[in-house]
Amino acid sequence: MSPTVKGFLNASISGITFGLIPLFALPVLNTGMHSTSVLIYRYAFGCLAMLGMLMFHRTRMWLAFGDFLRILLLSSMYAVSSITLIEGYNYMASGIATTLLFSYPVWTCLLSVVFLHEKLSATTAIAIAIAVGGVFFLSGILDGQGDMQGLTGLFLLLTSGFLYAVYMVAFPRMRIRKIPSLKLTFYIFFFAMLILALYATFTRGRIDPIDTHNQLINLFLLGLVPTAISNVTLIISLKQISSTMAAVLGAFEPMTAMCVGILLFGEPLTLPLSLALCSSSHQCSFWCLASAKQAYPNTTNTP
Repeated sequence: MSPTVKGFLNASISGITFGLIPLFALPVLNTGMHSTSVLIYRYAFGCLAMLGMLMFHRTRMWLAFGDFLRILLLSSMYAVSSITLIEGYNYMASGIATTLLFSYPVWTCLLSVVFLHEKLSATTAIAIAIAVGGVFFLSGILDGQGDMQGLTGLFLLLTSGFLYAVYMVAFPRMRIRKIPSLKLTFYIFFFAMLILALYATFTRGRIDPIDTHNQLINLFLLGLVPTAISNVTLIISLKQISSTMAAVLGAFEPMTAMCVGILLFGEPLTLPLSLALCSSSHQCSFWCLASAKQAYPNTTNTP
């Protein structure tokens, strides 16, 4: 199997496993455990899995103070992005929520245009327009469900996507990008877990305990599958294929979440929802096509 095929496979696994967040998170949320506690356990089990891999490879875990501060900043953005995503599950169907999170490629493009002065091509503009159309379909306006609760969920999920985009734009321009990927991911999740633990302590006074075996199993799988496995396979894929192709295959995230919501949780498949999913996939394709043109401007001129 060639490295390119392995890269496609790893990127696909990353997108599919990340889209399984509702599969493991919703059963725990339905038992009454607070969303912040769910995220804390998610990162805790994810860190345990990654720490095991780091120990196996005997990776040196020391951090410089400057790198610690930079990772702490990224962890803060990642933690807030995660809490707004999982809070959005309380206002919207899980498939819709994860699809709205997939607005982050558009936010990434807009941030790059505004703050990094990258050129806004016609293809990118079309991608943004398609994404805005997808958000319109998901808002519930066409179904007559665009109430305050739906708008609250819309705001939370767009905020989650925006913060994740800031994270993606900021990271490549920080010195910490030279840190080994698995080690860096471990520390980002570890500090995010500590931030959320402090948040839960000051806002709720406690972290909800794990009461049942089902909660333990779901939380362990939440930390292992859409956290550790998803991020490790993404890191591996970026060493085998371009980031553009990895982003294209990231379209498996909302598709997987939508299938989980419809097939396992009985969420309805409406026409606006179908149109939203199509627009999400198409805006990703347009956005990645624009990125490819910027990265390889002379490709069409080669024989």
